[in-house]
Amino acid sequence: MSDPQPNFEFSEVAERAWTLPAFTYWKRSWFDRERSEIFLSSWRCVGHVSEIPEPGDYLTHTLIDQPLLVVRDRQNEIKAFHNVCKHRAHLLLTEERGNLGKSLITCPYHAWAYDLNGALRAAPNCELVRGFAKNDISLDTVKIETIMGFIFLNLDIEAAPLGPQISAGVDRFRAHFSDLENYRLASSTTFDIKGNWKNVGDNLLECYHCHPAHKAFVDLVDMDTYIVETTGTWSWQGGTTRPQNSAYRIPDGLSDQQREFITFYVWPDMAFVRFPGSDAMAVFVFEAVAPELTHQRFAIYSPDGTLDDIGQSVANYFSEVLGPEDVSLVENVQKGLHSLSYDRGRFMVDADRSYFSEHAVHHFHSLVMQHMRR
Repeated sequence: MSDPQPNFEFSEVAERAWTLPAFTYWKRSWFDRERSEIFLSSWRCVGHVSEIPEPGDYLTHTLIDQPLLVVRDRQNEIKAFHNVCKHRAHLLLTEERGNLGKSLITCPYHAWAYDLNGALRAAPNCELVRGFAKNDISLDTVKIETIMGFIFLNLDIEAAPLGPQISAGVDRFRAHFSDLENYRLASSTTFDIKGNWKNVGDNLLECYHCHPAHKAFVDLVDMDTYIVETTGTWSWQGGTTRPQNSAYRIPDGLSDQQREFITFYVWPDMAFVRFPGSDAMAVFVFEAVAPELTHQRFAIYSPDGTLDDIGQSVANYFSEVLGPEDVSLVENVQKGLHSLSYDRGRFMVDADRSYFSEHAVHHFHSLVMQHMRR
């Protein structure tokens, strides 16, 4: 059974606040509540429209324990359903991506078949079953929204649209890119992290650890220019990069705006990322799987689905340097969260909201608490 309402204090004033208690990062009952109160009613980025370009193309996704599917229909509309047959609960589609080859989603168990509106069209021998009416059976739909070409799903059919919530950040991010709707997947790196999803989010949302833990990153980004801003259900981090650095080479002659590194975080578990010097961009998603397991995906998209030399350097830097550094940090924090000597930590937040300030982590924890107190 899930825990009752949180019985610990959490200050909404960042300068005075302490982090969430350690048990919220590993206790099963707390994670089960997060599943109910956060993930079953929040927006999750599952891919880009270019990954299902043709009618009948589909992709599948699992949100903790909920199997979902996204399909492009014959009218070129993208739709989403729960990926489970209404007969005996077999998964309808078992591959990560593919094409239906026809306008039916057919269960491999007993061959029940649904059209791309979710209506049941075939159930072998159903005419022999008294009172069986195909019209009474259909797949349950999942709320879907596309933003900058990226596909978001929400299991709460009454959920407020995501677009208006993050529109200011989207406009700001678009200023660095054109035509993101037509970008294509160029590269993808995944890590299965032995850590809680909030632990990954905490690490993403502060650069207090950058100097001691990411030597190449602080050589890449001038920390004196680094800003961290929070608002609503999103936050923004970034700074001006140096062409000469030990992470990857950036062309000379670019303006400060062209050299801006950006992390545009969107609640609860993803961020749009810009590594300057290339027209590619990245999506960072940290998917909760279990209390102490997170599936982290770093996918890079470009206008033609290929990476230039700089884009490839970015992919290499993340997969070989920055990503492994962060995985090690998160996994070692996760071990420490079980210590009997640790309960909560003090946020490092200064009045000037300097580059090291952890106010974006506090913002993240505040969003967790808003949902868990409902």
